[in-house]
Amino acid sequence: MDPAKIALLFALSSALLPEAAAVPDDDTLTPSAQVGAVWKTSNMGEGVVIGVLDDGIDAGHPSFGDEGMPPPPARWRGRCKHPGVASCNNKLVGAREFTRHLRNPARRAPRAGTHGTHASSIAAGTPVRSADGGAVVSGVAPRAHLAFYQVCAGRGCTRSPIMHAVETALADGVDILSMSLGDDDGVGFHEDPVVAATFSAVMKGVFVCAAAGNKGPTPGSVANDAPWVLTVGASSESSPHPTNVAAFSSRGPSRNNGGVLKPDIVGPGVDILAAVPRSPRGPSFASLSGTSMSAPHLSGVAALIKSAHPTWSPAAIKSAIMTTADTSVADETGAPAGYFAMGAGLVNPAKAIDPGMVYDISPEEYIPYLCGLGYTDDQVNRIIYPAPAVHCADMENTEAKDLNTPSIMVALTADRPAVAVRRMVTNVGAAGSVYRADVSAPEGVSVTVIPGELQFDEVHQKASFTVTVERAPGVVLASDVLDAQIAWVSQEHAVRSPISISARF
Repeated sequence: MDPAKIALLFALSSALLPEAAAVPDDDTLTPSAQVGAVWKTSNMGEGVVIGVLDDGIDAGHPSFGDEGMPPPPARWRGRCKHPGVASCNNKLVGAREFTRHLRNPARRAPRAGTHGTHASSIAAGTPVRSADGGAVVSGVAPRAHLAFYQVCAGRGCTRSPIMHAVETALADGVDILSMSLGDDDGVGFHEDPVVAATFSAVMKGVFVCAAAGNKGPTPGSVANDAPWVLTVGASSESSPHPTNVAAFSSRGPSRNNGGVLKPDIVGPGVDILAAVPRSPRGPSFASLSGTSMSAPHLSGVAALIKSAHPTWSPAAIKSAIMTTADTSVADETGAPAGYFAMGAGLVNPAKAIDPGMVYDISPEEYIPYLCGLGYTDDQVNRIIYPAPAVHCADMENTEAKDLNTPSIMVALTADRPAVAVRRMVTNVGAAGSVYRADVSAPEGVSVTVIPGELQFDEVHQKASFTVTVERAPGVVLASDVLDAQIAWVSQEHAVRSPISISARF
């Protein structure tokens, strides 16, 4: 594939056209019971603007109707400037096209994309009852606003539209970027303008959620693996069946980020019912599968958290999602899923809204990490632009293992049989909270946490701890990739961090 291209992660069932879509009477999209439980706390995402980058939208679909929706926030500066969108409303508050040079000049307007319509309605679609009076189809954050940025045409898109769209979205005032697209070329961060665009977003306090890709179960196939992005894999939805990571969901480890665990999380991405462009018979809905469906699920969850906690940073929101995830997840064979398949686990929105503690990171902390990856000053400055230029020699570099992420990834070798990492947490629960470390580790490996107890007298108080992972001498390990975990447990919360251990001797 041309390295100047980015693959649009079309749903695996993209052959299912709107005209063929049918809505079973007993079928619903979200909310799941967990999402429904958090709607009251978060007011369904009200006041949050989700920017969706995709291939087109059917703006007239009832899933983007604005009945009962308040106006967008006063800070909103976006507008409708899209040849396929006649006008915006209080649901769809902005629409732009960046693909004019990619489409047939004979077409006066771009097509209303199935992929973009579907993804947008998953994130924040207005509740709509199907034409047969059966299912109610709703987005995860139905009172959040949507802004649509068309960056793809046909079955792919170039990097330039994505960069310009992100710049525009940031100027418009989005709170969240949802990107069901990804780089499948494995280029370094310094060669990928999309990485720089998403870094700019995080610098402005905008949360970025992106699809992990559909190249599973191949190891090392995960896309969108920058540590400031929430990288989302796909799972089947559980009601009485166990939750499984979809076979197509791309797997870690990352080829680019130097040792930050990816994917971060999995969310529903198999047979997801959502809006598609209208047919002559009226509003249409279809069930599609892919990490393109799971990513907007998590964008919607992030909107719920942002609405409930408007001052939280992107890193704090990401931490809340990861540390509260459910771990009872199987892989495509039915065996327990490993961290390279499920990340921290299956998103649990009801717990994520109240995580107890978070692992926060300021955008500036990613800069010594980038220097630690071995990039030159010019390459680092290309990634962080328009932030001020830096000189890596003037700062202490940060190893990937020491970046203050909710997950931990270490490599044990014969020369380095023990590795220590540091973390800092912030109390976002009640004052007076006390947490104790509960550790689980595979046979032959010890995990030690010092101190083993954290006490918080105040809200927003911070505390640091050190985790040491060590191989017991003379023990033959069961695998060269092992999973452990730390759970900080209080009376009200369990704040869990996965530990991925590479052990090659």
